[in-house]
Amino acid sequence: MTEDVVARVMTARGVLQTARDNLDQAVAALPDGGADNSMATPALVGLLLRVVEARRRLDGLELLARTGSA
Repeated sequence: MTEDVVARVMTARGVLQTARDNLDQAVAALPDGGADNSMATPALVGLLLRVVEARRRLDGLELLARTGSA
């Protein structure tokens, strides 16, 4: 694994963690956030999509790292 790929993986992990933290904070702030029937706002959906995008990016980079391609 090259240093560039390692740096990109580490950055992607940080982006994913930040996205997860932001989503966790938003869900915790919902009234009745523990209820199963909470309504997702457009902002909440946007946060969720950022988590999914960050996870996919990290998965791609980790695959790249494992295969040794850059």
